[in-house]
Amino acid sequence: MNVPINKLLRPTWVEISLSKLRRNYERVRRLAGRRKMMAVIKADAYGHGAVAVANCLAGCGADWFGVASVEEALELRAAGITQPLLLLGGLYMSDPADLIKFQLTPSLSSTARLDTYAECARRYRRPIEFHLKVDTGLGRLGVPPDRLAAFLEHYQTLKGVRLTGLFTHLASAEDLLATQTEEQCERFRAALAQLSSAGIEPAWTHVSNSGALLGRREFPENMVRIGGLLYGCCIPLVVPPGKDLPDLPEFEPVLTFKSCVVYLKDVPSETPLGYGEAFHTRRPSRIATVPVGYADGLNRALSNRGHAIVRGRLARLVGSISMDLSLLDVTDIPGVNVGDEVILMGRSEEASITALDIAQMLDTVPYEVLCLIGKRVPRLYVE
Repeated sequence: MNVPINKLLRPTWVEISLSKLRRNYERVRRLAGRRKMMAVIKADAYGHGAVAVANCLAGCGADWFGVASVEEALELRAAGITQPLLLLGGLYMSDPADLIKFQLTPSLSSTARLDTYAECARRYRRPIEFHLKVDTGLGRLGVPPDRLAAFLEHYQTLKGVRLTGLFTHLASAEDLLATQTEEQCERFRAALAQLSSAGIEPAWTHVSNSGALLGRREFPENMVRIGGLLYGCCIPLVVPPGKDLPDLPEFEPVLTFKSCVVYLKDVPSETPLGYGEAFHTRRPSRIATVPVGYADGLNRALSNRGHAIVRGRLARLVGSISMDLSLLDVTDIPGVNVGDEVILMGRSEEASITALDIAQMLDTVPYEVLCLIGKRVPRLYVE
């Protein structure tokens, strides 16, 4: 939903900078070198709005898009996106005819649906291409290495299905100290060799995610699969003691989460605030009410812990964050008025609150912080 700010009926919104998105894309391209680029825009482009993000990145030259489900893919096709779409989570219960009708590429992790796809391809007289996922250590989806030979043997008995890609998912690419990524890489190389021995040469191989790209990992791949870096956030790299971080470009957060002060009050010391008297003022205080709450994606665990930016300065969130409203202590910020802008995630000239800052406070990852921004919060796209 893209509504001009002056048309908002509730002054809480997210701004998405398309110019920053483009610059992040170009930084990813430079790091990727000759490898092609799959932009991961699942989960509504990590909360940024899948259609607008896809249109922007399609204009930048993205080669593929990665989505989680058929529903996400169909939204992009309906918006006119023509790039190849990989269903990273597979097809689940959807009709396999959708793969042909909408030109979708599923991922496969077992032989369970191969026969169904082959029958669908025969019925419609159109081949179905797929990317095979091998489980090299994450343990979620993917053919285990000891079952790969059986998968390939069954695949080669079928007509109408084409294995055109091989990929895996890294478990700890950001950790340059651990050996897991190297072990996963060796398993992937072995899987690629098994395909080659069976006479199968996939057109696409992809392993690198944002962490692997930042860590300058080397994989037998011709495409990278990037989400977080496009949006300007990534789990920080862990480097061995005594070693410096790799020399990397600075990626810019694309999203700014904003609201406004809608009510101000001066209260005496020892005034209870919020549900359950979650906070008591310790001095005469000036309290601002902001129309944003946990239904909008402002995590309730930030109650009495988090901050927002008002007039370029940090203001503490006090009391319990409720579904639709939150309170800020603006006692030490001169000149705050009703209508003043409040930044819940983003940067002003003098202060910054990033998704990573919030994630570290909540012991989670920045991607969750972004994805939890509610659907009722309008996304405004700016240059």
